Amino acid sequence: MNDKRQLLCTFSSAKSYKTIIEEIKKFYNVSSGRFFVFANVNSPEDIYITYNIVNDSKEFPKFTNTISIHRKKQTNTLYTLNAMNQIIKDENNGVFDKTFSVNWHLYQNSLIITGEPSIRILPIKVLEIINN
Repeated sequence: MNDKRQLLCTFSSAKSYKTIIEEIKKFYNVSSGRFFVFANVNSPEDIYITYNIVNDSKEFPKFTNTISIHRKKQTNTLYTLNAMNQIIKDENNGVFDKTFSVNWHLYQNSLIITGEPSIRILPIKVLEIINN
């Protein structure tokens, strides 16, 4: 069996994130049982819970308020592919080019998601790391 890990991010509130983590553990097979809990620096009530699931297919059940994300470890940048593609276009005079190199240091300690009008860059900090 060729298990693949998928990084997910569940949006929560500061008040309920521990309960949400318990629900996630029942819903998914969380790889290594580790959860990274981030707070929005500008809005500490907004919490982002990241974790890897074991997923051997392209389709998998979606937990409420959850998106698939990617992580640039060196800069602690979390992002969706759509947001990264938009960054490339924004930084490259409106042209999408797969070979364009994003300067990830500009997005250090951020969660980047699509939004209006283009992308939302949310400053984040680690609130807690939970190992189960």
